[in-house]
Amino acid sequence: MNFSQFLLILKARGWIALLALLITVATTVVVSLLLPKSYTATATLVVDAKAKDPVTGIMLPAQMLPGYLATQVDIMRSQNVALRVVQGLKLADNPQVRADFMADTQGKGSIQHWLADLLLKRLEVEPSRESSVIRVSFSGTEPQFAAIVANAFAQAYLSLIHI
Repeated sequence: MNFSQFLLILKARGWIALLALLITVATTVVVSLLLPKSYTATATLVVDAKAKDPVTGIMLPAQMLPGYLATQVDIMRSQNVALRVVQGLKLADNPQVRADFMADTQGKGSIQHWLADLLLKRLEVEPSRESSVIRVSFSGTEPQFAAIVANAFAQAYLSLIHI
């Protein structure tokens, strides 16, 4: 089959191709209108610490120590950092949040831990492959809230490691 034959086939069955295109576009539009909007905010941290080599005593960049960035990522994803975010943003003081907590848990447990778990589910922390950069991303339905929480996680991590 050559190109002119292909064009003749498309011309003969053009309405089927057009109908398939219209159905695909209509389905995409309907689904995008029905799904809730989601926004992702990202904060970027540069980890630049020095450590002594236990054998030679020479100061080495911490990134040369195995697992250093992985440890920092685990700290960022920890319950302790999430609790600092909840306390720093005073999320437990919101009446709507308290009502959601009561509906979800029937008042059992701590509202701070419940909120921390919810925040951690929407948090994504990824180290850069070949640098000492860590990206902290938070997804939410409100862009301002997502940005506030992403920045709060970065600040809580920084305050935790500088104790």
